[in-house]
Amino acid sequence: MSRWQPSSSAARSRNANRQRPLPSGYVSIRDILEGSIAVNRVVNVIGLVKDRRAPMQTSKSDWKSDLTIYDKSVEQDDDSLKVSIFRPESEMPQPDVGDVIVVISAKLQTYRGELSLLSHWSTVFHVYSASKIPRPPKSAKEALEAPSRPKDRPPEDKEHEYVAWLYHSVDKYALPDTDTFNIRVEQSRNVKEKFHTLNDVQDSQFCDIIVNVVKDPFGLMDKATLWVTDYTENEAFFKFSWDTTEVSEGRDGDPYGYTVAMNADSNNWPGPYGRRSMQVTCFGLHGEFIMKEVKAGQWVRLRNLQIKYGRNGNNLEGFLREDRNNAYGSGVPVDILATDDPENVDPRLKEAIRRKRDYEKVKKKQRMTFAANEGAKGNGGKRKAEDQGELKLNRKTRRAEKRAMALKRVEEQERESEAKLGLNELVKCESDDQPIFAVSFIVKPIPWTTTVEGQEVTLTLPFTCAKYRAHVRVVDFRPSKLVDFATWRKSAEYDLLSDCSGASDSELNEEQGTLDKYTGEKIWEWQFALLLEEANPKHKGEDDRFWAVVDNNEAQQLLNVDALDLRANPDDLDKLREQLFKLWGNLEECKQQEAQRQTMNQKRITANEPPPTSPIGPPNTNQAPAGKDEQESAVSNKPFACCIRQYGVQVPEKDAKKANAGEGKRWERAFGLFGTKICN
Repeated sequence: MSRWQPSSSAARSRNANRQRPLPSGYVSIRDILEGSIAVNRVVNVIGLVKDRRAPMQTSKSDWKSDLTIYDKSVEQDDDSLKVSIFRPESEMPQPDVGDVIVVISAKLQTYRGELSLLSHWSTVFHVYSASKIPRPPKSAKEALEAPSRPKDRPPEDKEHEYVAWLYHSVDKYALPDTDTFNIRVEQSRNVKEKFHTLNDVQDSQFCDIIVNVVKDPFGLMDKATLWVTDYTENEAFFKFSWDTTEVSEGRDGDPYGYTVAMNADSNNWPGPYGRRSMQVTCFGLHGEFIMKEVKAGQWVRLRNLQIKYGRNGNNLEGFLREDRNNAYGSGVPVDILATDDPENVDPRLKEAIRRKRDYEKVKKKQRMTFAANEGAKGNGGKRKAEDQGELKLNRKTRRAEKRAMALKRVEEQERESEAKLGLNELVKCESDDQPIFAVSFIVKPIPWTTTVEGQEVTLTLPFTCAKYRAHVRVVDFRPSKLVDFATWRKSAEYDLLSDCSGASDSELNEEQGTLDKYTGEKIWEWQFALLLEEANPKHKGEDDRFWAVVDNNEAQQLLNVDALDLRANPDDLDKLREQLFKLWGNLEECKQQEAQRQTMNQKRITANEPPPTSPIGPPNTNQAPAGKDEQESAVSNKPFACCIRQYGVQVPEKDAKKANAGEGKRWERAFGLFGTKICN
């Protein structure tokens, strides 16, 4: 008889009749499995270990292990609960079969279609060795093993007493013997890496993949089919194309297969084009799960996917069949992956999303320029003679030397100018080796001379892509309230990428007129603008001011603070106010005083009251024009050096003659602040 088997059926019956309530704060496994506990809630459970997987290293620093436990509430139904543990290997609990484990503060989750527990940094595990647990009413304290983390809270007497009662009252018929348990643990160490990207999959292979669902699944009888991609290319996949012109496959300069005629079934193909998508057929419960839970646009992980050639014998396809020999649970091998948690996202998912973004960029560019490239083919220029190249190089060298000398003189003049201006030392900007441009030069429209029908014509460009350094001071800002400097948008899958700058224009346009933008998780971003004025009196003129936009990335660099809900975080709003005071001095106070004055004046006008300082007699023209309020509202701040970029944005335009950016749109010049930081 193994050490965990009950002494007799009579003893089991007597123990079962004497039910003992759970310690305060604990829940039963039955309550969890029946849905009485809300998902994502943190719970405490006590159970016997019936299965365990050996710790395996993850893609990060943590290790992962899985336990399967059960308690008195599910002993008759052969049900159990899985516990997934992520932590360093040295802190990983490794109980034996029949040991009692106390789990404190684990998160209830739905994973692979089943309820399970997930550990996090605050989860506590305590293991009681089965061979040392005494019979009640004695305490199980002597069976408690040393904690894997010494700082964890030890169990109390009520927990020791319950462990002793649970172990000696619960049925242990479902527990494997020690040898079988140890064999399973050792087998779990021999898991081979089965993950592959689609460009590596081959015939007669079983693998795991992370893919994007291209189209909504299609159900047929007892199976479901769907098209997936990870934006890699496989020569054994079917080739999709948007162009109906038949051109030979494998053509140079056409990696996406735009010139290959589409199959009749691909007229409504949403992409990607080329050999980047694979059809997957799912059978039985897997197909039911796919039809119920999976939608186009989601990222999913498919495990143990069979790869083989389809009925046509030409293209590889995937097949997901029910595994009737799975010794460790019977969950659906389809995981819907979240894209809203950058800290815990699988790096392989992040790389797939990066490939998708790169593909979309190249696809858009290639589709716009493909026709032009075809027309220009065969018109390549001739190579120039080597002596001409050397002559050009010598000219470039001389020009570079002249520019270097001129730049040196400009730098000396700038240092003298900066000393006279008294620049703000708390504000720094990059590219300090670049010359300073006057604001009047930055905002001046750029003329462009070209030839139209044999005549020279000078046009004014709507904008130019250029960068400048300037000496300016802040004289106004938008929005008028600091609390509105941070705005929110809903999260998107590209937010996982470190170089993502938010939702694309197409995504934003698609959401106009719908409620989609108000759903999902909120992502807070900085979005404000500064009115900048020329700081050097010698350079001031009619156009010595311009608005500069500060986007989220540049605001993070400028303020050294991440965006957040400023209304809900007044302390952070105060910190923001202190940081901006270094940039613009008393500007905010002056704006507040001006707003108060305008409010008072509006009330006075509405009430037909005279100004509070109006003279009784004729006005005295010799009286000083500046009153006390006006003196208080004088803006006082220091000029600073900053980097400015000029660019163009598309705005709506009803006048077709002015629509120079496409139908219903025109280009408008804009300026943005970049490479500037407020120092502490």
